Amino acid sequence: MSKKLLALVLSAAMLLGLAGCLEEKPAAEATKSDAQPAATQSAATDTAAADELPAFTLGDFTVTVGEVRASYNTVIEYMGYYGVSAPTTAEEIGQYRDMVVEDLLSAKVLPWKAKEMGVTLTEEKREEVAQQVEELMVEYAGDYLDQAKEELGEDADPVALAEKAREFLKKDVEDYFGYSFDQWLGEVTASYEESAMTELLQDEFNKGVSVTEAEAKAWFEAEAASQKESFEEDYSAYKEQDQSYRLGDSEIPVLYTPEGFGRMQVLTFDVDPDDSAAYSANELEMTNLESEYGKLVLRDLDEDRQAQIVARYQELQAANAGLLQKSGDKAQRARADALKGTDFVTLFNTYSNEEGTMGFYGYAEGEPRRDGTVIFYTKAQDEEWPQQVWEAAVALQEGEISELIQVGDSFYLIQRLADLPAGAASFDDDPETFTAAALAARQTEEWDAVQEDWLNEARNAAVFYEDNYAGVGVQ
Repeated sequence: MSKKLLALVLSAAMLLGLAGCLEEKPAAEATKSDAQPAATQSAATDTAAADELPAFTLGDFTVTVGEVRASYNTVIEYMGYYGVSAPTTAEEIGQYRDMVVEDLLSAKVLPWKAKEMGVTLTEEKREEVAQQVEELMVEYAGDYLDQAKEELGEDADPVALAEKAREFLKKDVEDYFGYSFDQWLGEVTASYEESAMTELLQDEFNKGVSVTEAEAKAWFEAEAASQKESFEEDYSAYKEQDQSYRLGDSEIPVLYTPEGFGRMQVLTFDVDPDDSAAYSANELEMTNLESEYGKLVLRDLDEDRQAQIVARYQELQAANAGLLQKSGDKAQRARADALKGTDFVTLFNTYSNEEGTMGFYGYAEGEPRRDGTVIFYTKAQDEEWPQQVWEAAVALQEGEISELIQVGDSFYLIQRLADLPAGAASFDDDPETFTAAALAARQTEEWDAVQEDWLNEARNAAVFYEDNYAGVGVQ
């Protein structure tokens, strides 16, 4: 199987909850039932028939032996891809099989609870799921675009290329799984629907969680103390927490700021994407010429070749200097505008429409928590930034704009802003935000706890048919 298809299979498997992490989990205990179907002789010898049998049921949900087998095989293939040996003894196979069953059971707990609590998908959520699935298929089909270009030609109509890439995707999926693409697509869609159901279930659960003012203040004090200890020990922990909050990945704001943090805005100007391949090729040739020239000089050999190398090297240097000149000129114009008072957001929006590549660190339109600034540590080299950029930023005064700083084939333009005041926040600074953070923390804590309770409940409520899936993993 190609690496491309393996990546597709593994990502889909993870999406479908088939290849959960292999940490130690309690094996599911079989619940004996008088209604348990007997594993007949034909089912034991006919894999296709055996795969139709139930592995376990949880309420109205049934997971088949085939699903257990597919999950087990995916985990083993995943292990092999990373050089981990597959289990061989009956005991090891049984342990992995139990982990797979436990993982499949875990994946059904929240849909089971949602149904039990009467939580259903809204039409809006179904439309959202359909859009997410289509975006995923476009992403997967993108891996086959080169293959489509080989068949239809580089200049083929983009719509035709997309359709051909989708055809290659369908064929690979059907060849690997042994059933129709539509069936596989249905499984992916069902997985997204279960995730959407989980979101609705969590939203419903969160409605019943609250914090008092006293509890919010107690959380604030504990969190501030914890942050102080962590951030004083490692400055990067402060930056990570600040970034996570400003990106919306965390609901916990920064409550303590160590000494030594400044703020800056940074624009970068890079070589035109159309020129970058030539630039890189020239750089590689120059490196090889340097190596060859050094050997000849050390051995006092072939002066004619030495002269050829010097001439070619200078030619390549001039070529790359010309490629850099475009982005350098643009950077100089941007700096001139900055010195006249144009803000960096406007500079980015203006010059990013020109030839070449630009970046604006810290800025993302439509994300209110991001104000166009980045945080850097001033007391020691901030490893997030190239040394030249960091040194220039540290040397600037508040409000000052740097000279252009060239690092490799990139130009940096910096404006230093006000330093961050060190110390702890006060709850009274923003009680609404801090109470919301305390509530989010409480909701997360209680949601994690109730999921564990529900999983234990599911283990007792599920009916396991161990005899049916005992052959999974056995050669």
